[in-house]
Amino acid sequence: MKIIAYGARIDEIPYMQQWAKETGNTLTIHEELLDASTVDWAKGYEGVNALQTTPYSAEVFAKLHEFGIHYLAVRNVGTDNIDLAAAAANDVKISNVPAYSPAAIAEFAVTLTLQVLRRVGEVAARLQADDYDGATKFIGRELGQQTVGVIGAGRIGRTAIRIFEGFGAKVQAYDPYPVTDQDHPIDYVGLDELLRTSDVIDLHIPGVPANTHIIDAAALASMKPNAVLINTARGNLVDTEAMVAALREHRLAGAGIDTYEHETADLLTLSKEGRFHDPLWDELLAMPNVVLTPHIAYYTETAVHNMVYFSLQHLVDFLTTGTTSTEVKRA
Repeated sequence: MKIIAYGARIDEIPYMQQWAKETGNTLTIHEELLDASTVDWAKGYEGVNALQTTPYSAEVFAKLHEFGIHYLAVRNVGTDNIDLAAAAANDVKISNVPAYSPAAIAEFAVTLTLQVLRRVGEVAARLQADDYDGATKFIGRELGQQTVGVIGAGRIGRTAIRIFEGFGAKVQAYDPYPVTDQDHPIDYVGLDELLRTSDVIDLHIPGVPANTHIIDAAALASMKPNAVLINTARGNLVDTEAMVAALREHRLAGAGIDTYEHETADLLTLSKEGRFHDPLWDELLAMPNVVLTPHIAYYTETAVHNMVYFSLQHLVDFLTTGTTSTEVKRA
């Protein structure tokens, strides 16, 4: 089979090369993202494998249709950046990798929580200012003494719940489609109650339009004044302007943000292009009570291996049978 891969990170490339060698398939690898300027490279290939958080446009799918390509396998979970209507209109089927490593993201969410609760950023800022004595003044909170509210109790959310409980925290969850787990019962509450009573609010829901700004100004106003917000899911879940205002006015104690709302191509290629002008990003970056990371919650050796191998197998499934177990259907 002849496959083209886009958005290949340097850590993914060895796994891609290994997969191609093991399976005997032809795999052409590009670090560039799949967009209107690069889609022509796919001409002559049977299927496309890609990873990106920026949009896959209707123009891309029209081109794939023109080239006779009917399958796109993405190496990540989220599909909110994919124009599924345009894909369907151009007879392009989509698959994702819904569970490459739930532990990777869940562990990172807990890591951010610990850093914010123990005020590591504030301590580091004082040390960087050569104020050792000042760095000793930031009293932290123990995770085991907090009530953690997890929004979204899917694979990742349930894994996070188990880890938080391992620290001794009281954990409650909100999910519009709650899963009954006889082996590990979950304390489900309404969203309003979760926002009002949680010390830590951890997001693990998809970035579909219905969830856009689930954390908005009203949600932030209903939280405890010492609450901490953690987002390793999707940037659009949080109204960033409202969050920055709450942090600025000390109505939110801190935040751990791995997925930024305005995650544009300019931000993703900052080192190459040298341009990204966003005052909200700059303000968050300067806040010592905010841990800002570049969409790396998933980034472990296990996860990267699985993202590559699982997604390429899905593409093989598509090409040999016309379907795969993780085919993404339009709602």
